[in-house]
Amino acid sequence: MKRFILISLFFLASCSDRPGAISLRRGDPMCRNIKRETVPVAGSFAGPGSDSLGLNDSLAAPPAFEEPEIPPRIYACGVENPDSESPVFAVFEDGLRLFDYTLGADAVDADKHFLIGSDMFIALTEGQETVVYKNGVREFSFKAREYIGTMIRRKDGLWTLGVSREGDGFALRKNGEAVFSKTSGIPGRLYLDEDHLYFDYSLSVGGKTLRYLVKDGDDFALTSPFGGNLLAVTVSGGEIWYLESSRDGWVLSCSERQILYEGRVGFGFRSAELYGAGGECEVVVNMVAQAYGMPAELVCEGDEQWLKGGGSGSYHYFDCEPSVHITFTRNMEQLSVCGFGGAGEERIEGVRFESVRCAMQYGGQIYLACSSTDGSPPFIWKRGNSRMALDFNGYLTGIYVEAQD
Repeated sequence: MKRFILISLFFLASCSDRPGAISLRRGDPMCRNIKRETVPVAGSFAGPGSDSLGLNDSLAAPPAFEEPEIPPRIYACGVENPDSESPVFAVFEDGLRLFDYTLGADAVDADKHFLIGSDMFIALTEGQETVVYKNGVREFSFKAREYIGTMIRRKDGLWTLGVSREGDGFALRKNGEAVFSKTSGIPGRLYLDEDHLYFDYSLSVGGKTLRYLVKDGDDFALTSPFGGNLLAVTVSGGEIWYLESSRDGWVLSCSERQILYEGRVGFGFRSAELYGAGGECEVVVNMVAQAYGMPAELVCEGDEQWLKGGGSGSYHYFDCEPSVHITFTRNMEQLSVCGFGGAGEERIEGVRFESVRCAMQYGGQIYLACSSTDGSPPFIWKRGNSRMALDFNGYLTGIYVEAQD
C-alpha cells in the first residue's frame, strides 16, 4: 500500500529549484540530488562512475524498476543539424545509426514526428493537404490541413487523430481516409485497449459540456454515473472509468467501484486526465495554487493521493506498472523522474526533452530520449542513471521500445 503524501507547493518549488538540495519526504527514505557523471559509449549503456558516489548515497531510494529478462530493441529518432537548410533525419537501433534521410527544414519540429518500431513518420501540412512521410518517402496524403496529435499502427493500418488547422473540428483516419469526424469539438488522446482504438471528445451545447466516447470509429454519449460534471473518461481492461466533480472534490468510478478524492483548499481546478492500463486507472488533476499562481498536480492511484508541484511541465506514463512521472523543475535545469509519491526519484541535469513521445515504458522499465543543452551528444537514459550515447549532432524527438524478434 502506497503511503499518503501531502507536500506543500512552496516546499516542492523551493527544493526542486536548487541543484544539490536534499529533499526529504515524510515516510520516504532520504533522496539525494546527486550529479552522477557517466562515460556513455555508443551502442551500450554506461552506469554512474564509482568515484562519483558519496558516503551516504546508499540512503537514496533504490530504482523502482527491474530489468527485462531479455533486453528489448531500443529505437530512437531525431534531427541532425536542425538549423541547416538540409537537416538530416535519423533513426537509431540500440544506439547505432540505422538510416538517415533529408526532408526539408519545415519537418524539424518534434510534434510532427512519430516513431513506430524502426519506422519514422513525419506529418506535414503542404498547401491544402496533410502529407504523411514514412522514412522520408511519401506514404499517403489527404485533402485537409490537420495537426496530427496521435498516430497508432494497428494490423489493419495506420490510424491518426488530427485537429483542423483552420478552426474547429477533428478527424480519425485510417491510412488517410476519414473513419470518424466532427466539424466542432475537442478530442482527447487516441489509445489502444485490448486491441480496440478509443478516444473521447467533448462538445459545448447551450452552455453545457457533452462528452462522447469513440470506439473503432463508432461513438456514443456518456453521462456521469453520480450526477456530477463529467471531467474525463478512459477505457482500461475493457471497462470505462469516469471522473466527475463532487461537492467536496472528485469521484472516480468504474462499474461498482467508487473512490472519492477530496479537493484542496487554496488550489483552483484547471483540468483532469485519466490514464488506464490493465484494468487499473490513475488520475491526474491539474490545479493552480491561487496564492502563488503556480501549477500543481494531484496524482491519485487507488485510494492514495500525492500533491506535487507542476514545475515547468510534466509527463505521465501509466502503460505498465509502476507509473512514472517526469517533471521539469521550475527553472528548467533538471528533469525529475520518479514513481508515485516521489518514490525512487532520479534527476537528470542539462537536458532537453522534446515531447511526451521521448519516453516509453517497457517490461517494468522506463526509457528516455534525452538531448543535451550543452551541445554534447544526445543519449538514451534508463533507471539507475544508465546512459547510451548516440554519435549524433542534434536532438532526439522520439523513442520506441519493443521485444526482440
